[in-house]
Amino acid sequence: MSLVKKKKLGGITFHIDAHASTPSDVEEISYYDMSGEKYLTIFNHYHYKNTKYYHYKKPPSRMGTNEDVKSLTNTFKNMDYNVTCYDDFDYDGIMDKVIEISKQDHKATSCLCFAFLTHGLKGGELFAADRSYQFKDVTTLLENGHPTLVGKPKIFFIQACRGDKVDSGRRVAIDGPDVSVNIPTHADFLVLYSSVESFVSYRNKEGSFLVQELCDVIDEYYKEWDILHIITLVHRRVAYYRSTYAPANLAIHDKKQMPETRYSLTKLFMFIKK
Repeated sequence: MSLVKKKKLGGITFHIDAHASTPSDVEEISYYDMSGEKYLTIFNHYHYKNTKYYHYKKPPSRMGTNEDVKSLTNTFKNMDYNVTCYDDFDYDGIMDKVIEISKQDHKATSCLCFAFLTHGLKGGELFAADRSYQFKDVTTLLENGHPTLVGKPKIFFIQACRGDKVDSGRRVAIDGPDVSVNIPTHADFLVLYSSVESFVSYRNKEGSFLVQELCDVIDEYYKEWDILHIITLVHRRVAYYRSTYAPANLAIHDKKQMPETRYSLTKLFMFIKK
């Protein structure tokens, strides 16, 4: 029988089950088990189509994106990840592939990583080759996927604009026992965005600010640091050390970029087995 406690807050009585849904490692944070298979799936967009969804004016090609693919592939293969890249997929192709992944038995899987390299708008809108879609369309499929995905980390790297604002910056001085636990469907996600909401992201022929710094930091520290330490340094390097260079166009010259991370991880995540 579960021990149920009553707690009153703001005139509302909460019934708290102190036994049935409490993981044994609630006080001592453990690491995700990374001894299984690890995957990185890349949806890379260079060219777009002239469709009615884009008002018959296709979005511009994304110079430098293939350099990001090369960097991600090299970095993750170096950590023994299974890396697959899909180029210029339509919306249906992206959804079909995510559905396929979400329905697979992931008993032997340690983590799923995804990289979306594309154009984007505010509100979580990403561009497929033929139309735009909501990023939550992807996460919803994984939240409702195969039961073996529950408790497995799902990591997303989003290299895309989240609006049209530019940032000029400001100068300043410088596992425990095997127990059955009820886990929220939104748990164990991490999303690294290349910019904060409403702002643009930058790339050049050598790749994007975010992906290039991400791969550099992972290459340097993946054996020592968990993902939150790694991402904090990525944030810092992009924010402090990266800026645009376009002296012929002052509207976009010397502009800054600030990545943003949102996560619901319930354990510490290392890219490899600790």
